[in-house]
Amino acid sequence: MVPPEEGGRMTGSWLRNALHKATRPKASVIGVLKQHLGGQTPGRSMKILHASDITRIDFCPRRWALFDMLEKDPPMDSLSTALDVTFRMGKATEQLLVEEWAGDAIVGNWRCRHCGEQRTMVPHPDGYCVVPIGKRKHWWQYRQLVVSAPEYGVEGGIDALFNIGAPQLMITEIKTINPAEFETMLVPQPEHRLRTNLYMKIIAESHHPFREKINTSEARVLYISRGYGKLNAEWNEILPFREFAVTRNDADLAEFLKRAAALKAFRTIGLLPQGICTTALDKYAKACSVGQPCFSGTYPAGHSVTL
Repeated sequence: MVPPEEGGRMTGSWLRNALHKATRPKASVIGVLKQHLGGQTPGRSMKILHASDITRIDFCPRRWALFDMLEKDPPMDSLSTALDVTFRMGKATEQLLVEEWAGDAIVGNWRCRHCGEQRTMVPHPDGYCVVPIGKRKHWWQYRQLVVSAPEYGVEGGIDALFNIGAPQLMITEIKTINPAEFETMLVPQPEHRLRTNLYMKIIAESHHPFREKINTSEARVLYISRGYGKLNAEWNEILPFREFAVTRNDADLAEFLKRAAALKAFRTIGLLPQGICTTALDKYAKACSVGQPCFSGTYPAGHSVTL
C-alpha cells in the first residue's frame, strides 16, 4: 500500500505534468508565420497584357493566344516562405519610399485610406478628413498613373513620377534588389530599362491629359538594396540606393512591340501568332504549360480562328 504522503506526491507530479502539457505552446512563432506565407497562389490574369509582361525576354504572343483559345487558367504561382517574404518586403519598401521617404517630391494620384478623398496629379497632399467630431489626418495612398497603348493592347502602371527640379516629371521604375546584385551592377537590368522605355513611348504617343508634364526622353531606374548599401562615390556615404538614367530608344522596343501587336491581332481578328520557340526542345517550350498543343500541328501560325 502506498503511504498517503507518497500518493499525494505522485498525484501532484501527475497534475504538474498534465498542466505543463496542457499549457505549453502548441506551435512556434515561425510555425505560425509559415501558415500564412508561401504556398500556391493563383497566377495573374492573362486577360490584360501588362507592360511588365511584354518586356520579359520570354514573352510569347502564341502562348497567350493558346491560353485564350483553350480557356486555360494562368499557371499557379508556387512561392516558398522566403520568396513570399522577399516580395512583400519589396512592395512595402517601395510604398514607404513613395508615400513617406520622398516627401512631396512624388507627383501623382492619391486616395485617403480613411475617408476615400482623392487628389489628382499633385505632390503628396496634406490635410484632414471631414469627420463629425474632432479631426483625423489624411492617410494618403499613392495610386500609380496607368497608361495604355490600345494599338498594342498593353497597359502599365508607372511606379512613381519624381519632381527632381526639372520642368517635367521623371518616370521612375523602383525595384528592390539583393545585396550581391546591388554591389556589382553597372547598368539597369534589361527588363527594367525596356519598361521605362515603353512608358516613355506610350506617353509620348498618347493623348494623355498630363503628357506635357512628363519627360518622355529620359527616365530613371532606382534600385533599393535589401542590405545595408554601398559607398556612393557621388555622395561619399553608404547608401542603399542606386540610380540609373535611361534614355529613350524606341528601337530597343521593336521586337517586343511586334510580339504585342501579334497578340492584339489574334484577339481582334483571330490570327494565330508565331511563337518564340523554334522546336519543342527549346528551353522555353520545355517549361511552357501549352507547349504540347503549340507544337501539335493543330494550331498553325497564320491560321485564322473564330473567336
